[in-house]
Amino acid sequence: MEIVIVGAGNVAHCFGHLLKLHGHQILQVISRNKDHARELGELLQAKATDDLLDINMEADVYLLAVSDDAIPGLNDQLRLGKRIVAHTAGAVSLDAISRISTHTGVLYPLQSIRKELKNYPPIPIMLEASNDEVLRRLQSLAQSIASQIAIVNSQQRLQLHLAAVLCNNFTNHLFASAKRYCEREGLDFTLLQPIIRETFDRLEKFPPEAVQTGPAIRGDATTMDLHRSLLENDASLQQIYKVISESIYQFHQKA
Repeated sequence: MEIVIVGAGNVAHCFGHLLKLHGHQILQVISRNKDHARELGELLQAKATDDLLDINMEADVYLLAVSDDAIPGLNDQLRLGKRIVAHTAGAVSLDAISRISTHTGVLYPLQSIRKELKNYPPIPIMLEASNDEVLRRLQSLAQSIASQIAIVNSQQRLQLHLAAVLCNNFTNHLFASAKRYCEREGLDFTLLQPIIRETFDRLEKFPPEAVQTGPAIRGDATTMDLHRSLLENDASLQQIYKVISESIYQFHQKA
């Protein structure tokens, strides 16, 4: 297919690279930042512009790989008639681009993506479309770059986005907090890397609730009191420790 990409960030880089790698042609890259548009355009051998008025009107699919906040502006400015237009956001409804075209959809990559990566991890794609024709075309496009595809509605996609924040963003913040604690106490954070890897490796074989360990699930109040005392000078981390420990205990009491 021939594709126009609006945006030049992480998702635009990833989708652009994968689509080109699998035989699609990127006709044009559009970004408010001319330098970013030119950079991605050169990588994809596509024309680049920072002006929506210069958009190529001959593409099969228009991919809006922009920030959530930028989508309402595109909905106000862009008019593509019956051409297929899809955004890539997890927490933005399909209706948010309804004024751009009568043929709209969503290609949401359920993955943490950084454009600096040389090799992208597996990327499940969540699909939604305004009609069967758009769904068929977007499904064909998604199948060319992803092995795991799910058709969901806007509410389900938002729920999956929340679950992804819990799994990815929150856990990464805990790693960052643990690293800062170690540095503050003169400890070697790299000593924790094997247990971090083991935590995620287990999820390939077991459900997370089956492999929960630690003082909270045991109700070990003495150890938890000692831990909280170590955090008396870090009220934020102490509160995180308290809330998550209570959540673990309550979760497994109900189970």
